[in-house]
Amino acid sequence: MNNVKAIVIEDTKVLVPNMAHKNFSETEEVIPKGTTIIGHAQTLQGLRRGQPFNYRLFYIDNNKIIHLNKIKIMNNTETTFGADSQVSPTVVKVPLQSRLAKASSIGAISGVVIGYGYCKYKKQDNKKAMTYALIGGVIGFVVGKVIENTRKTKVSPSK
Repeated sequence: MNNVKAIVIEDTKVLVPNMAHKNFSETEEVIPKGTTIIGHAQTLQGLRRGQPFNYRLFYIDNNKIIHLNKIKIMNNTETTFGADSQVSPTVVKVPLQSRLAKASSIGAISGVVIGYGYCKYKKQDNKKAMTYALIGGVIGFVVGKVIENTRKTKVSPSK
């Protein structure tokens, strides 16, 4: 079984097997919240209130048992951006969300103004001008959304 590193997410009591009742009992020993532990997860069949039950447990290396839902498994991931798999200085450009959210609004407003202005330039009546303004607003909104979705996070090596 592979040992994994985990962190305790809340104060939890250590469990001991109760062979007579085919379940687990809590002890007075408490593992405090935030403690880093190493061990492995396991599921065991047992009884709970006389009914079959699957116990999801985490076995700590120092022969202690706790419930699996009281921990969070820590995934260690090392990321290297260099061509030779070495750590290299990197620049990450993240677009500002406030500017991105404005692109669709600006596109919609611009579309309405352009559609209305085009109809007034052609000397159309107000009903037709409002129709063109509405169509221009929808087109402007769609163009704004496309602009928002094309701006992505860019990762590049620093010079």
